[in-house]
Amino acid sequence: MKINDKNKKNNANNNSISKDILEDEEANLPIAISGLLLIGFLILSIIVLNTAIEEREENNQIISSNQFQYVMNDYMRNIPLIEGEALKELGEEVIKNKRPCSDSKSDLKEIIDEKLSYKNQEYWDNYKIQVNSSLIDIENVSDPFSYKFKVYVSSGKGDYSFENVVCDDVDCIGLKDPVPLLYCKGYHGLELNDTSYEYGNSLSELLRRNGVVNWSCYINASSPLIIRKCPYDPYKHHGDDGGLVMKNCRDNGYYHESRDGACYLCRLEGKCGCEHYGFETFINPHKTNETGLASACGSDHVIFSDDVYPGVEVIYNNESIGGDSAYEILYLDPHGHKVKYGMGDY
Repeated sequence: MKINDKNKKNNANNNSISKDILEDEEANLPIAISGLLLIGFLILSIIVLNTAIEEREENNQIISSNQFQYVMNDYMRNIPLIEGEALKELGEEVIKNKRPCSDSKSDLKEIIDEKLSYKNQEYWDNYKIQVNSSLIDIENVSDPFSYKFKVYVSSGKGDYSFENVVCDDVDCIGLKDPVPLLYCKGYHGLELNDTSYEYGNSLSELLRRNGVVNWSCYINASSPLIIRKCPYDPYKHHGDDGGLVMKNCRDNGYYHESRDGACYLCRLEGKCGCEHYGFETFINPHKTNETGLASACGSDHVIFSDDVYPGVEVIYNNESIGGDSAYEILYLDPHGHKVKYGMGDY
């Protein structure tokens, strides 16, 4: 009986222990589940955070790349402006000093490279982008009033870099023509205003010394200072409307394409003709009531050359001043410029 009582007690104790353990496990289960959920949340948070960081870094790289490209595009937009400024400055320098360039392209390269150097320093100071650039070539193109400038550009910032040859067309429209000044500077009477040369006795004296017939026809002559491209194309239309088209052309001082005339860079070197496709304008004799004369052909590349050939009288306008006729005249060679500009019947 004692043994049985003892066993019953042991069984009761074991049942009590098992019941306690079961109750403890049931109590710890929510805690375990909560812990697992917390660990899962932490892992998920870490994954999401890492993804966000990676996306942010990627976005920052895209933004930085776009910013770098934007800055370099802005830099390249400045290059043709620099080239145009340099072309103008060189022309102004030639006129100011009354001295032609010995090598206009070389002089332009020096001016442009200096301007690019200042611009490169500006982009370093503002954007911390290292830019190197220099002019490598200037080409004559089919348009005689324009040039193709080629500039080598390389740049870098961190992982980003840029390298290219930038080509821009830059024209000489609106710039000053130095040729008349360079040829007549040694003769008295030449004056410049905002739009034209007024020769006084300078051109007629130059022609007299070169043995030109009727050199006095060019006393008080004038010609354009500012290069403007003639809009009348084809040029034979200058003879239309009884000479009024030619009058408008001369009143505005237009320049015309010419295989015999000099391009702008060669004009800066004191040349009135060159091997390039260039342009020409006309020297306007003073208005006169005297007709029936012949003198030097008034195209600038003729009148300032060593081989001055004659022109015949072309009256393209007739005005009445104080009851007297005042004729506007050009002297053009009969088989060349006269035909080119549609003045064959004048």
